[in-house]
Order: sequence, then structure tokens, then C-alpha cells
Amino acid sequence: MSPKEAKAAVSCVPSDRLVIKVDRDCECDHLRNQVENLKSRVRELQSQLALHRDRAGSHDLRQPISEPSDGAGSLEKFYRGRMLLPTFRGSNAHSPEVGFMSSPWQLWNGLSASDAPTITTTSFSLQDDGPSLVDVFFDRRWPQFPVLHRPTFMEQHYLPFVSGRPRSKLSAFQVNIVLAIGASEKARTGCNASVSYQGFFKAAVRELDNVLAADDIDCIQCLLLLCIFGSNEPQSVNLWQAVGLALRLAVGIDLHRREALTGKSLLEAEMCKRLFWSLYTIDRSISISLGRPIGIQDADVTISLPLLLSDEKLSGPAEQAVPNVCPDIKDMSAFRHIIELRRINANIYRALHSAAGVNIESSNLDSIRQQHYALLNTWLLSAPRYLAPVSMYQTSEWFQIAYHQAVINVYRPSHASPVSSADAIRLCADSSISLISCYNALYAKNKIIYTFVALDSLFMSAVTMLYSIRASAAVRHELTKEVVESNIESCVGLLSKISHGRIVGERSIQIIRRLGNATLAVFDTTSSAESDIDTEFMSWFGVKCQNPPGPEYPTPSIDIAWNDLFEHGYDLNGFYNGDLLL
Repeated sequence: MSPKEAKAAVSCVPSDRLVIKVDRDCECDHLRNQVENLKSRVRELQSQLALHRDRAGSHDLRQPISEPSDGAGSLEKFYRGRMLLPTFRGSNAHSPEVGFMSSPWQLWNGLSASDAPTITTTSFSLQDDGPSLVDVFFDRRWPQFPVLHRPTFMEQHYLPFVSGRPRSKLSAFQVNIVLAIGASEKARTGCNASVSYQGFFKAAVRELDNVLAADDIDCIQCLLLLCIFGSNEPQSVNLWQAVGLALRLAVGIDLHRREALTGKSLLEAEMCKRLFWSLYTIDRSISISLGRPIGIQDADVTISLPLLLSDEKLSGPAEQAVPNVCPDIKDMSAFRHIIELRRINANIYRALHSAAGVNIESSNLDSIRQQHYALLNTWLLSAPRYLAPVSMYQTSEWFQIAYHQAVINVYRPSHASPVSSADAIRLCADSSISLISCYNALYAKNKIIYTFVALDSLFMSAVTMLYSIRASAAVRHELTKEVVESNIESCVGLLSKISHGRIVGERSIQIIRRLGNATLAVFDTTSSAESDIDTEFMSWFGVKCQNPPGPEYPTPSIDIAWNDLFEHGYDLNGFYNGDLLL
């Protein structure tokens, strides 16, 4: 047999190299189970971490516990940015802002958020006590800034947050900032003011990174809530930065144009309108208050005003959402009237108080003033009326306050007219006294909402009243020294009450008492005029002395031809108009 044949006769033996053999001692199943267990543990830890982030800084939501202490946690650990700097910051003598320091910026200069009175806290439960603070927010502040749809807020943010299962990373911010605003309002009404709004605010701002990373609409909404709190606490929030960012975001998504509403549901469209117009009003408030340019002009706005609908109607079928005919405290009637007021105030600011509007001719000035005065009278006559107003911004007294404040700003000394005529001084005197009386009426009803703008409004009304009495013999002739003393004490008492022991209130009172004593002295014919006091009056109006008083540049004093005195010696830089808004 040949070798080839012998090889062919060999039987084939199959190889088991590629055959998987079952090893009874193998631990593969055990290892697979371990891997699955570890994956489950990772998912569990990730869920706990996400929940911890959403609830960082908040309480045990189901158990009554003490409020977080003011020292708990560091804000810098969570957010570092300009929005938490004070709105009113001092400047050195060489700063371009030095002119502002001769205005009501002086009232807040050097103050910090810690200068606010500290409230002793008690146990607080979101389930039991939280709803009352939410009610305060929607009753007192929502009519002025309807930035939240209450049913949506409760369903998507508040209730899930209380139950410990928040649906959104923004829930912690929105719930805590609403509670902070509600607690701040409640603290100033004297109604069981035992909850620290500072604790809620600190819990809210820990979430600012999530806010800034959110979608544009959500970010705008949260920034507006931050600004509402900041209007109560201007040294806790940089209002200029927060409003500016929100406005840029809004313009960036064309929220100011009607085209932005295309394809949106009724609820979405109306909330877009409410957000934009809330931003519009607060932009004008803050910009004019700080003496800075307005962020957006009327000519650029095409979006329509919100419909006169309540939140309940917005939640229902669109075909049943019929706008109200008569004003209702739950619709947009008060808000729309506030929008019109802000529009008029902005026009007054541009025409009479902007840095470029200097030395308008007398005939043109009279025409401008008469035009705005007519608009203000029409605005007041068309103000909505409510049988049982809940918010200050729905009361007839507030509409009167807003009207008289605007009249003062039309006729008082300004860039356009540093010298007021006898008729203008009389109107300033009447409106300032009426404004103080309206604030007294609101305080008697416990309706006053404290904001830094409201404090400025009352303070500058007192300054205007005293200026009018000191500058006009005719006004003094109609009043007695005793009546003026009574008006001064009334204003001082109000400043003390609405400031609730704050340093800014004490500063305001000291200034009014000093100016008041100097004004009362004028009733004594033997007393001489104090030039320093007259210069201070003009500085509060934003018309500060450019050169030291001297024979060639005399300081304006009572009953002197003021127009001659302003021809050379007064600088109109550094204008501040914090009292233009309410």
C-alpha cells in the first residue's frame, strides 16, 4: 500500500477546539448577576443625586422643621455672578457715577442685604404653611407682575416639589422664590411674620445655575421672579443686571413681536404676552429709577396686550375664554392700566428728564407739559374700579398716588427746566400733599406694598412738598406753620412704618426732618435763608451745584428769580429720577 493510500485510510477525529463546553464549576451566572446588581445600584445613586440637586438647600418637605439658618451654605458655592450684587453701589469721587450719589442713591449707599431686620423663625411646613405664602404672592404681587399661571405653577412645580418628586430642575427655584416674596410681603403686613424670607431666597438662588441653563422662556420667567423679590430687597439682587439679561433673552426670541405668537395655544400665547409686558414695565421702572436708558422703545414693540382673562379661563377650552367686560381682581385689567402708566412715565422721562433734554424753550416746554398732563388726567379717569381690591395696585388710592407722582415729575425742576414757574410749584405742592395723604389712607387699610421705589416715591414727595413751600411765598401764604408741621410728621411717620426699622428708612427720616426744620424756619420772617439747604433741594432733583456758592454764582434761595441763578452755575449731570415710578 502506498503512503498516499495509507494516509487516506486514516479515520478523521473531530476537533473540540471550537466547541463550548459546560463547566460545572463556572461562575458566569454569578458574575452576570453581580453586574446587573451594580448597574441597578448606579441607577439608584444617579436618581438620588438628581433628587438631591433638585432639593438642595430645601427642608424635609413632609415634616415641620425649622427654617434654614441664614448662615447655612454659601451662595458662592452655587452661583458666582453680578446678579447677586447690590443694585445700589457706592462710587469714588472720580467715578462717572458720582453725580448719582447726590440723589436718592445716597439713601442706599453703603447698605447691604444684611442691613435688613432679621426675623426670628419658627417651624415651617410646606404642606401646612406654604399655601398661605403662595396666596400672599398671588394676591399682592401677581396683579402687578402676572408672570406665573397659577394652575400651571401649582400642578407642575409646587405640588410635585412638596411631595418630594419635583418634575423640573426649576421647581426648587420657582417654589422658593415665590415663598420668599410671599414671606417678605407677610413680614411687612404684621400678619404672623415669623417666617424668614431670607432663608427661602438663599434656597432659591442656589438654583440660579439651573435657571441660566434653562430654555429662554423659562429663564425669563425665573429672572422676572428674581426681580420682583429684588424690588423688595434691592441690595440682594442687582436689578439692572437681571432685568437687562431677561430683556436681551426676550428680544433674542422676538418676544416683543406679534409673530412670536404664531402657532401657540391660547395659554402659551397669553403667557408670552404677560411675560413680555411684565418685562416691559419693570424695565421702565428700573431704567428710569437708576437714571439709565430704557431697554426697549415703543416703536419696536408689536405684540398685543394681554386679554382680560383670569387664570381659570386660560385653563379652560379656548372657545370659552371670553374676555371680561367689567374689571375683575383676577384678570389683567389692573396690569394693562399699569402698562399704560409706564408708557406715559417713559415719555415724560425722555421729554423732560433725560440727559440730552436740556434747556427746552418755554413755549415748547409748556406744550409738552400740557400734553402729558392731559394724558395723565385721561389715564386716571379711565382707571378700573374694584368692589373689593386685594392688592395695593387695584385700589383707587394707588391710582391717585401714581397720578400725583407723575404730575410732580411733569412740573418739578428737571433737566429741561431747572426753574419752575409759580403755577408749576403750586401743582407740585398740591400733588405732593395729596400723594402723602393717599399713602396714609393705604396704610390705614394695611395695603401698602413696600418696594424701594415706593419708599423713594414717598421720600421725594416730601422733598417736593418742602421745596414748594420754601420756594413760593404764595404757597406759604395758603398754609400755616402748624399745617406744615403736621404734614412733615405725617410723612416721617409713614417712612418709619413702611421701612420697618431699616437703615434706609432712618436715613430718609433724618433728611426730611433737616429739610423740614429749615423750611419751617422760613415762616419766621426774622430768619435768613440757608443757601446750603436750597442747594440740597436742587441736588435731590438731579440739578446739582457745579461751582461752590459765591458772589458770581449765588445759590438759589427762597423768593428769588431762580431762572437768573441757573444760567451759569448749575450742572445737570448725574440725574436720578427714582421717584418717577411706583
